[in-house]
Amino acid sequence: MKQSSRLFVVAVVVIFFSFIHHSAFAQGVLLRSVGAVNAGVGGTATAMPLDAIGALQWNPGSISALKKNEISFGLELVEGKSRVSSELHGTPFSGATSGEGGVVPVPSMGLVWSPSPRSPFTFGLGMGAVGGAASLYPHKPLGPPDNPLPGGNPVLSEHGRSATVIVLQVTPTVAAQVTERLSLGIAPIVDLASLNINPMSLGRQIAPTDQSLMTYGTRYVWGAGFQIGALYDFQNNFKAGFMFKSPIWAEKLYFTGTNATHDPVSQTFDLNLPMTLSAGISYDGFHNTIIGMDVRYIDYANTAGLDRGLESGVVKGLDWESIIAINIGAERKINDKLRARIGYCWNENPIPSRSAVLAISAPMITQHAIFCGFTKEVAKGLEMSAAYCHSFQAHLTGPFTAQVPGSTVPGSVTNSLSANAVYANLSKKW
Repeated sequence: MKQSSRLFVVAVVVIFFSFIHHSAFAQGVLLRSVGAVNAGVGGTATAMPLDAIGALQWNPGSISALKKNEISFGLELVEGKSRVSSELHGTPFSGATSGEGGVVPVPSMGLVWSPSPRSPFTFGLGMGAVGGAASLYPHKPLGPPDNPLPGGNPVLSEHGRSATVIVLQVTPTVAAQVTERLSLGIAPIVDLASLNINPMSLGRQIAPTDQSLMTYGTRYVWGAGFQIGALYDFQNNFKAGFMFKSPIWAEKLYFTGTNATHDPVSQTFDLNLPMTLSAGISYDGFHNTIIGMDVRYIDYANTAGLDRGLESGVVKGLDWESIIAINIGAERKINDKLRARIGYCWNENPIPSRSAVLAISAPMITQHAIFCGFTKEVAKGLEMSAAYCHSFQAHLTGPFTAQVPGSTVPGSVTNSLSANAVYANLSKKW
């Protein structure tokens, strides 16, 4: 590697770690895509490797198909617009509260390197945020007419509600060109995660008597898993890819604090990340254009902490369902220095209506998103990329039960969420 390239790599790595140290406390929503290049095509990557960050995330076997060594540094800025409205049937309590989550930074970085053009091996390293959420519903005085939620109970609604979920991931990767057409890859996964929800109701009684933790402390937890992938080149302009990502088996979350009646409480809660399958196809037979599609299965329903819901008034989990997601994208080469992209993603909503009240702090219910982006070569081997995503507003309505003096009262809650995101990447290729 030339001296200038080595200096660039060292500088970007230092900047990356300096940045992530300060930003890791406020991550964005769960990611459909990673980095500006991958976002520009709607997250499509399993059989369409366009850059290091996207290839490392969606198919470790595909990094062999990248034409050059590459290091990329990316930043996504996400702004979610959430709203929760609720009512207690037969009472004057009803209303709506808008979230104030703000703009959340989501970093990413990918490095792909091969010892020589003749080597069958390609090595990679992916780092950054792969998921999370941030929301804030402010304190509001209670008095009719008013929103019985976000507290989940008229007595608690005055405390407001907030959530911060952080999932950071490192994926050292190796891929081998097994035959002229087939490449295989494998990557161990190491995760670092933290979850803060106020009031903290996981594992606690919330109906008819709320025992949520109102003030508490928690810590980061470690998790591990692996992913394997394959890319097959039919050598007729078609490629097919497949990726299996295991569940991320994590340490138990640990909380210690006081509940609503100021009793000291310590507890643990099991929460893992789901197994993911992704299959894709791409076609580059059009002039200066490549198109692709991914189909993904995300197994929330069989993941600890996500599989169970509200049982006998105790929050055993978030009660999510497994989903299918479809990503479609295209890239067109405008000239030797400019490439343009467009993409679309649709996914099923993982949260059933029966669990709408459990989703207030993190209403990850959006289903449709559009993407666009471009890459511009600004110097030899140095590229800048940008992308934009809009997730269309989605709504989820479901029942809940609240305690009022002397009785319990049925009600309904509606979550609404839309989001906008902008992406920027800086890449060096050699």
